[in-house]
Amino acid sequence: MKKTMNHHSISKPNREYFYEMGGKDGTPPTIDKVFFETHKSNGEIKEHAAKERHAGLVETCEANPELDPIELVEKFYGNQNHGHIIGFGGGLRPKDLKGSDALSRAELASKLRDSNGEKADIAAIIAEQARTMMERMDQRSGSPATNQNGQS
Repeated sequence: MKKTMNHHSISKPNREYFYEMGGKDGTPPTIDKVFFETHKSNGEIKEHAAKERHAGLVETCEANPELDPIELVEKFYGNQNHGHIIGFGGGLRPKDLKGSDALSRAELASKLRDSNGEKADIAAIIAEQARTMMERMDQRSGSPATNQNGQS
């Protein structure tokens, strides 16, 4: 059985789903989430064949979380050497996501994960400093310091 995924479902291309589901923020969804969004009806997939394909995609994504979207697509649908990539709509070619810079892309992904962790750490430090500053301001004004629940 040949596995296929339409580039268009109803009136929206899949790339629009990618964009709306986080691609615009730099965190594109996994291919299994886009597949679900493009095949659901009333919150669930009705077709038996589509359910099986979705289950296979979920399994592939969970078993290989470190893979790029193009690698996941190739693992599930096979080599993407034609003019477009399944699930990404038109305009994006396999050579745009593959090539000699594959190692640098992996390094960039690793750096992005690291910087996201650092960003979370910095946000926690800033929140703690803001809390400390508020306590000091309350002490200077003579009123008792209050916690987040409004209790002293």
